[in-house]
Amino acid sequence: MGERLSPAHRLVLASFLWSFGGNLVYFFLNFHLEALGFSRQAIGLAQAVVLLSGVAFALPLAYLIPRLGYLKSLYLSFFLAVASGLLLGLGVLVFPSLAGYGLAGALLQGTAAPLMARLAPPERRVALFSLQAALTTASGFFSTLLAGYLSDLLGARWVLLFALPFFLLSFPLVRGLSPGTGEGKPPRLWGRVRVWLRLLLPQVVIGFGAGLVIPFLNLFLKEKFGLSYGATGLVFALSSLATGAAMLLQPLLVQRLGRLGAIVFVQALSLPFLTALAWAPWLPLVTLALLIRGALMNAAGPVYAALVMDYLAEEERPGFFLLESALWSLLFALASALSGAVQEALGLKAFDLLFGGTLALYTLGILLWPWAFRGLERVD
Repeated sequence: MGERLSPAHRLVLASFLWSFGGNLVYFFLNFHLEALGFSRQAIGLAQAVVLLSGVAFALPLAYLIPRLGYLKSLYLSFFLAVASGLLLGLGVLVFPSLAGYGLAGALLQGTAAPLMARLAPPERRVALFSLQAALTTASGFFSTLLAGYLSDLLGARWVLLFALPFFLLSFPLVRGLSPGTGEGKPPRLWGRVRVWLRLLLPQVVIGFGAGLVIPFLNLFLKEKFGLSYGATGLVFALSSLATGAAMLLQPLLVQRLGRLGAIVFVQALSLPFLTALAWAPWLPLVTLALLIRGALMNAAGPVYAALVMDYLAEEERPGFFLLESALWSLLFALASALSGAVQEALGLKAFDLLFGGTLALYTLGILLWPWAFRGLERVD
């Protein structure tokens, strides 16, 4: 089938399979670590290790990826994900495995978006980025639903191993894809960091707010409403499906509001639903708020990725997306570790404070979007 697909659509399908495994790992990592006997504070630190490994290698990878090439960088990412996922799933060398898995994610982060931009013409970027993001996000519906029932059947201890086949299935789709793409160009970093930081500031502010609660939403709902693993998996599976549907609608919204306007609109609209998610006392309302909040807040991602391409030369793109991932991960990790400590001290009541902080930071980040792009010169 790979022979009949265009290069861009092969990358989209590979992203779907990769994300199926990645969503399974992401959603059930907390439960897996609990089953291994980790404390809540240790779980927060484990989340931080995954993210901080990407931060530590961001600058070296910014130089490595353009010289190694997008294709070889993807191969290396797949190898690290499979090896680290196997060790982590078996409960062997857990923290080094988490670091390796985080490095695999950083490689993917620095490669996937620039490669898609190279494969897709500028006028098709929003549509293809939205399709890619919709499918990878909607994969969470199937992966988390499957993982929830596997946990009830086998126990959370073994679920992460089921991610490995999906990582392996994605490899043939990118094997031999556009050989040589992105190779050999030295990254253009000096003198551009100020522009990059301006483009990234809203993202990282939102990232810190997200780190306070998003990694722990599954534990929050399970504790607050006494849900089983299967029921918790179903709630988050539906959230992924809703987010994927919202991403597919983004090209239509972009036609009406423009790319920047679409980002601001959907993220601002998510804030009332975040409030309901945090403090509504009824599970059906909380579930609905979770679905809509996630769909709206995350639907802006592919539009942002397509938008910033206009302001970056090709050799800059891996470095930019690695810096985005590093800054997001650093603040997200610090917030996760802080959140874990607060939860250890206050229990379920800690989430009142944590959700309040998230709401304030999301609001600030959304208000910064128009400033971030004002007056910048397009290069593509």
